[in-house]
Amino acid sequence: MTNDDGADHPEEEPGEDDEPDDRIELTPEQKERLRRAMSNFPMPKFTVPESLFKNIADVSGIVDAQRSLFSASLKPMLDAQAVWRKQLSASITSDALRNIGQITEQLSKNIDFSGIAQSLEIVAKINMSFAAQQAALFKNLAPALEALHAAFYPPNLRAIEGLKFEDVDTIVMTDGIPLYGLPRTATAEALIRAESASKRRDILGRRWRTISADCREAVSGYSSRPVAPYVPFAIAALDALDAGHTEAAQALAGSLVDTIVTGYFGDERYRYTPNKKTTTTDAYDEFTVREYIAFAPMWQTYQQFFATNGDKVPTRFSRHATAHAVSARQYSRRNAVQALMFACSLLYRLDEEADR
Repeated sequence: MTNDDGADHPEEEPGEDDEPDDRIELTPEQKERLRRAMSNFPMPKFTVPESLFKNIADVSGIVDAQRSLFSASLKPMLDAQAVWRKQLSASITSDALRNIGQITEQLSKNIDFSGIAQSLEIVAKINMSFAAQQAALFKNLAPALEALHAAFYPPNLRAIEGLKFEDVDTIVMTDGIPLYGLPRTATAEALIRAESASKRRDILGRRWRTISADCREAVSGYSSRPVAPYVPFAIAALDALDAGHTEAAQALAGSLVDTIVTGYFGDERYRYTPNKKTTTTDAYDEFTVREYIAFAPMWQTYQQFFATNGDKVPTRFSRHATAHAVSARQYSRRNAVQALMFACSLLYRLDEEADR
């Protein structure tokens, strides 16, 4: 042992007046247990939440690229963590095992905790980088989302903000009012925003002229082989409506609807119209969204009505009542408009399919 005078002296044994030694001598077995425990000393860990990836997980080809970039960004932090482990391992010596307080002192001296702050800064930068990347990603996806929206709805419905399919469903299935391809967006939106079925029928009555014009514009451009034979009859029914011959317009439109539906579906028509065997709309689940919007008005159009059974004549458009119960209750301008909308909407769909 070397004292301040520079001379070597044998290590002094503690005397009776010396303060007692607080250090605890560990047995070899205790030392080994402590060594094993310290080898598992918990290190700081940083976890970037998986939610960073979830928002873009459905975009084909993007996830792999993002994960690769993320791994590269984490490398500095992982390298720093490896250094901490190495420093920790080096800081635990046999002398340190004598006293836990000495271990704490060794850790505070030997471990570079500035690396922790640096790694936290790295994580913060990674989060900011991913946030920016996601913002750019969704901006780039906007055209694809618009295309998806376009594929989902017909053109006259695409510009309606906040459009919900259940709102469309209520109109086409429950009310039997067509929305496929016509009427124009402003009228379609008015129908969707209306608070009740009666208010939607009021819109048909008030806007019948513009609806007639929309129907005429649509069918006038059809020339495909499946549709062309029906176009003159649609135009004749529209001419009758515009001339004030409401009853003639409704009668011709009702017959035209039945001819188009039967020609398109054949015997399958009975799967989509109410009858003794078909009591639910389950068959409509087989349609695509756009097919559903186009064909759903069939369900109300073909509601069962038997004058011979004393059924009350319905006030909204009914193909059966139009054909078998001529009366002021069934024949009205609103019903004529609705019948023409359905006939022309069906032709819109058929011509669209022919173009494909």
